[in-house]
Amino acid sequence: MKKTMTILFLAAALGAAGCNDKSDGVFTTGGNNVPAEIGRTYSWNFDGDAAGALPDDLINVLGDWAVAEDGSSPSTPNLVRQSGSFGNPDFPRVVVKDLDFDNLAVSVRCRAESGDTDQACGLMFRFQDSDNYFITRANALEGNVRLYRVVDGVREQFASADLDVTANDWHTLSATARGAELTVSWDDQQVIAASDSTFASGKIGLWTKADSVTAFDDLQATAE
Repeated sequence: MKKTMTILFLAAALGAAGCNDKSDGVFTTGGNNVPAEIGRTYSWNFDGDAAGALPDDLINVLGDWAVAEDGSSPSTPNLVRQSGSFGNPDFPRVVVKDLDFDNLAVSVRCRAESGDTDQACGLMFRFQDSDNYFITRANALEGNVRLYRVVDGVREQFASADLDVTANDWHTLSATARGAELTVSWDDQQVIAASDSTFASGKIGLWTKADSVTAFDDLQATAE
């Protein structure tokens, strides 16, 4: 049976505890606003992309992102990795260019590989620009999955679940957004359900924190 764990916080408390997501990265809206086709699943497995470069579909906001070969997975030989080390709090992230989603289901396989400050893998959705979006992330050092909104660069947590997040293993992080109703799942088990209407639509992307070295593969998003 799926176990749902939700912690909601008062807006005033969140404002006081907010964390600035702004950094020296590139400010972007993610390009054009091309509506995603309802019912279509968009996928990125990076296998057709050249190693050592960022795929054309991704815009780098901050970080050292590049496609790399993955010898551990013959069926999906390439992945994309963020390998740079940044200060705390800095948030390496890339956004998928142009595609705009309203309601959606989005998922990615991720592997936290190293980091002394953080070992995080994250999914952005309803991304308006570099400083405004929803983010859900798993952290192997903290042992939790959390859900945030970032407004004007200030990151505010509004739901969290404590669970086993292991490093150097592949996991699946996924989220749904249907109107104001949001869910997050970890390895296909729903762990968060929350409600927030801050953003109604936007783009998707990948996210890490500080010195996290994290690999990502098989990013998928279905417009609903």
